Amino acid sequence: MARQSVSSILQTVVLGGLLLVAVTPVHAAPRAGLATASYTQEQAARGAETYKEACALCHGASLGGAFDTPALKGRFVANWAGAPLRDLFDYMQRAMPLSAPGTLSAEDNADILAFLLQENGVKPGKKPLPAESAALTHVQLPKTKL
Repeated sequence: MARQSVSSILQTVVLGGLLLVAVTPVHAAPRAGLATASYTQEQAARGAETYKEACALCHGASLGGAFDTPALKGRFVANWAGAPLRDLFDYMQRAMPLSAPGTLSAEDNADILAFLLQENGVKPGKKPLPAESAALTHVQLPKTKL
């Protein structure tokens, strides 16, 4: 009988420990090795012009969103922060602008991304944002406070 009690207690402790591990939240490790995005002021200026022509109708002149189209400030940054910028660049290349997907050049999309970075508080640097998907694999949108 004592042997059964010890076994029962041990089983309860092990199951309790496993349950505790199962319900404990796991925090994802930050993505190591990703550089913060860099762009030039000239690139952002070109991006602002292209944005007005190709994006503002849906996303709004002030990037606040319009109709059912999401804003490109605030929560937008939080959703993409920490991810490789390549993911956003590839999405833009493939699916934007909504009225004519894939019609903007890689350079146009890099310029628009530079403009978005500027409008979301990222300071310009000395190096332009690359216009190649592979070059953006190790670049991320910086985390910002909402």
